Amino acid sequence: MGLIKVINRTLIKMRHNLSKKSKIKNKKIVITGSNSGIGLELTKELVNDNVVISITNENSNGINKIKNNNLQILSQNLEIDDFPEDFISEIKKFKPNIVINCAATFGPKEQNFIKLESQKFNKILNVNFFSPLKISQYAFLGEHLNQVVNISSEMGSISRNKKGGFYYYRLSKTILNSFSKNLALELKQNNINVFCIHPGSVKTKMNSSGLMSAEVSAQKIINIISKNDAALSGEFLNINGDTIKW
Repeated sequence: MGLIKVINRTLIKMRHNLSKKSKIKNKKIVITGSNSGIGLELTKELVNDNVVISITNENSNGINKIKNNNLQILSQNLEIDDFPEDFISEIKKFKPNIVINCAATFGPKEQNFIKLESQKFNKILNVNFFSPLKISQYAFLGEHLNQVVNISSEMGSISRNKKGGFYYYRLSKTILNSFSKNLALELKQNNINVFCIHPGSVKTKMNSSGLMSAEVSAQKIINIISKNDAALSGEFLNINGDTIKW
């Protein structure tokens, strides 16, 4: 029985290594939230065969360890209401083909609606919704965009919400999901696909109890991006590319 377990683990590792090489090449890609977690792993994987702008906060030790001429790092606080003009200009000039909105903040784990505060909610919305909105706008104006990828969460699903609570995070992700659906419908005429992806239960700084590594989640997200299946544009997907109920 022990031998079978060892063989199974070896096969899983081999399959993972075989799928490790990115299938996405020669693209210009903007990735937010690249200082850690899924965003960092996406950057590591995609930067070898593509040109990448990585948008991070000021605490970006992880991304600074990547030494690659294909990588440009932009440090920007996504909590603020208005981005500086030089930041906006950099994204427009870059003319990205793909935008991956990966930055997220959980915020206070508020369980009681009477304690909700608009000021706290606005900061979370700026990161989890308004930054994906704005960065997608800047990329669209570059006129070379063909994919928008919003990394959301199953906690943004209305139909699957059975426990309630976590108001700030849930609401921000529900808004992001609705935005993704609307955007997909609008940009269909421009042949731009929009994918809204639940990345799985990933072990990160934001979720220490996660069941999956950020590296594995990133690989599966890349598989969805590489297929660029127009039939899935505007759908809510898990990392295997299966649809989730909104």
